[in-house]
Amino acid sequence: MNRKIGLLVLLIMVGILCFGSLAMAHDEAAQGKYYTLVDENNKIIHLTSTRVYVGDEYISSDNSRYKVMTVSSYQARCQYMGKEKMPVIQNNEYKQSWVFAMKNIVTSKGKPTIAVYHTHSDESYVPSDGKESIPGNGGIYDVGRVFAQRLKDQGFDVQYSENNHNPHDVNAYNRSRRTAVSLIRKSAPDAVIDVHRDAVPAEQYKTEVKGQPVTKIKLVVGRTNPNMKTNLEFAKKMKSVMDQKKPGLSNGIYMGKGDYNQDLSPRAMLVEVGAHTNSKEEAEKGIKLLADTMPTVLGANVSGGAAKKPLTDNQGSGTVIIVMLVVVIAGAGGYYWLNRGSSRQ
Repeated sequence: MNRKIGLLVLLIMVGILCFGSLAMAHDEAAQGKYYTLVDENNKIIHLTSTRVYVGDEYISSDNSRYKVMTVSSYQARCQYMGKEKMPVIQNNEYKQSWVFAMKNIVTSKGKPTIAVYHTHSDESYVPSDGKESIPGNGGIYDVGRVFAQRLKDQGFDVQYSENNHNPHDVNAYNRSRRTAVSLIRKSAPDAVIDVHRDAVPAEQYKTEVKGQPVTKIKLVVGRTNPNMKTNLEFAKKMKSVMDQKKPGLSNGIYMGKGDYNQDLSPRAMLVEVGAHTNSKEEAEKGIKLLADTMPTVLGANVSGGAAKKPLTDNQGSGTVIIVMLVVVIAGAGGYYWLNRGSSRQ
């Protein structure tokens, strides 16, 4: 009996080590707090409510890449890693549109599809909604609806889920994962977008694009998911198009310790549309501009051309499979060991 209890405890510890740290990686700063990222000269380079860990990285609006070296309380000290090489797009006069100078990802059949949902259902905008969090469906759903409609206006097939995933805790991504899986199984979308808002001072996201007051858009990539490389390339593509077509809209790319369910698709993306301190109306304007960039991002002819499905990061996927096999084999071995021990008694 003692051996059985010991093995059970061991298996529980393995599960905690494999999956517990991932849930904690989805944690956020305490209410009213946020993290400040500074460079070697103590210059502020970014603010975020996402919990910051050593090893996180940030590509700023001017494509400077930084890596978090130390975290003390709510300040993260970063090292400048150089300018990030970004995808190049150019104006194709023949097609009268912007196209990527490198490879295209469009096929000739099918209508491009984008899936949209919200992991943090309570997120809201204080100037417009009166509260930063609303039980049930918060103001973020208004932003999501505007995004979905604008994508439809662009010719996309949009699968928009208004499923609620409250409470707003470290397990919210486990609950929203079911929604994401359902959307992917239903329509095999070309992109999967999880729409959020940040929780930092308004100035971090407040901007103007061609004279129009809007909120900036930040892209978040989970650096511990097996699709990290392809997710990051997708994020860089999104940022490049924003910089070219909607200059001033991008608030950079944050690579955080987590997966954010991006292991489900190489074109899964978390977008932060303003902060709770910004007006919802400006957030809606900002996400409309993001929607306007998506045909170029996906290389899609929205009159009837779906994006090719990109390859996943096989190395990362293999790592996940190996971990799962180790857990299964350990469990099977333990079961055999227990039965063998019981047969000898």
